[in-house]
Amino acid sequence: MGFLSFLRHKNIPLKERLDKMFDSMFPKGEKDVNAGTKELLCILNNKIDYGTARTIFLKSIAISRIAKEFDKERLKIHLTGYCIHHFNEAQIEKYYNYLVALSTAMLIHNRTPSEVRRVGDAYVW
Repeated sequence: MGFLSFLRHKNIPLKERLDKMFDSMFPKGEKDVNAGTKELLCILNNKIDYGTARTIFLKSIAISRIAKEFDKERLKIHLTGYCIHHFNEAQIEKYYNYLVALSTAMLIHNRTPSEVRRVGDAYVW
């Protein structure tokens, strides 16, 4: 151990990084994941099963946070890879608006997904 060894990049295991990312996106754990999954099911008029909705929600929220520029076209590209057939154009728009509302609520207002709710066509927290 040298004098400047503290400057070396620490190799954090992938599992630990993923756990930290999950905790930052879902501070209330399953309660937050369930809230997002249920909202996606509502957007899609319950035409998919809960497990599929959960997978789509988890992948989508991750890409919305990781992508440098997240817009509706980026969401479409993401969904095209595995599940766009579940959505029509209006549902993609609603889902995009929901993901943006979650990001705003969490990053600016320090709210969690379970604290974001729909009132009419808008999301409030």
